[in-house]
Amino acid sequence: MRPIALAVSLLAIGGGAARAASTPVPVDQHYLAARRIDVPGTLVLGRAYTDRDGEHLLVLTRKTGPSPSAPSSGRTENYALLAALHTRGADGAWRQSWTIRDINDCPGLDSDAGFFANEVTFTDIDKDGRVEVTVPYRMFCGGGIEPATLKVILRQGERKLAIRGQQAIRFPRQTFGGEQTHDAALLAPRNAAFKRHLDAVWKKVVIDDRR
Repeated sequence: MRPIALAVSLLAIGGGAARAASTPVPVDQHYLAARRIDVPGTLVLGRAYTDRDGEHLLVLTRKTGPSPSAPSSGRTENYALLAALHTRGADGAWRQSWTIRDINDCPGLDSDAGFFANEVTFTDIDKDGRVEVTVPYRMFCGGGIEPATLKVILRQGERKLAIRGQQAIRFPRQTFGGEQTHDAALLAPRNAAFKRHLDAVWKKVVIDDRR
């Protein structure tokens, strides 16, 4: 399974935030190149939106190749995933506001990694006019039927909240895996709405259906 279909959902942005935040619109590699936005590897998803902090470009990329430990293997064993938010400054230049980077290096075993691009969300849960971006993705490295590593990460400026764990493999008569760990901050009462949101995204991507 390669969860990199190009789609996106916009969750409710209400109240005053609705006036401040625009609906994300797709952008392609040519659009990004014209703005000197680097696209390492394959462009998985590009979205432009505005909020209280200005104009933003979200860029998700996936770069694959041989493992550095076996550069002549001829196998795809190294996966570099990058989610980067670029914000336009007062001088018109685009600069990275934050990044989510992860590498799956898996020489000699079955491997894969990818974003669930159809479940990337743009929200304003705390109604402050600043969009939160939630990015789910998976990484697999194994020699048999094993759950993939699963991460669901929310970013808003310096704020970073996440659930990490495993996908749940579902067979006709049994399901295994699916363990998860919430960031400690998600368990604080003040972040209850963020936890509900991340739990909802997790439920959409946790099942690896083998039926």
